[in-house]
Amino acid sequence: MLHAVRWVSRFAQCFVGILLLAAIAVGQAPSPPAASAPQADNRLFAALDKLTHAKRVKSGDPVTAHLIAPAKLPDGTELPKGTKLVGTITDLKVKADKEGPSKMGLLFTTVAPKNGKEMTVAMVLVTVAPQTQQGDVDLLSAGNPFSGQNRMQAGTGSNTLNATSNEGEALSRGLGARAPASHGNVASVQLQPGKSYLPDVVVVSYSTISPGTVLESTNGSVYLDAGVRLLLLTK
Repeated sequence: MLHAVRWVSRFAQCFVGILLLAAIAVGQAPSPPAASAPQADNRLFAALDKLTHAKRVKSGDPVTAHLIAPAKLPDGTELPKGTKLVGTITDLKVKADKEGPSKMGLLFTTVAPKNGKEMTVAMVLVTVAPQTQQGDVDLLSAGNPFSGQNRMQAGTGSNTLNATSNEGEALSRGLGARAPASHGNVASVQLQPGKSYLPDVVVVSYSTISPGTVLESTNGSVYLDAGVRLLLLTK
């Protein structure tokens, strides 16, 4: 009987020891890394409100566009679809001639939500593209297409254009680039900063300070139709 009691006692001690070791192991196990919050995006997808033609505007004239998809500013402010973007014509050369190409400067500085007050926002127009089919706009508005991969360099008032291809090299030298005609109907989420998808129009440079974004054309005059898609980056 005494032998049985001793055996039970030893078994209990071993069991308790195993439990203690297991508890220590669990306590020392590294905690799983916390899931990182999604990176805020800095892209604004918009459409121009009305025809803006170098022959019909002058420096200082206002220009407006509206968001075709919801967006969020770097400070967390949410902008619903339809929010108005307000800018200014900063520079203008009506016709391409022997002195140089036609030119138009655009600088957007203000957002005006339908049910809120106007806000000054550091943003820059980086891409212009033709209108696209309604499905593209629906896709933007239905989900969250943002990835944050086109973030502007922080701490500067301008953006150095990426030199990732022959076109990119030209951009980095301030020569501008235009997408091939076959790529004119590229989806909004695939628009690349620094590239114009409009025929005969190039993005020469862009900045958050005046003159903002400079578009040029060596064939006729620079103009943007109503509904032209705009990609802007916020800072």
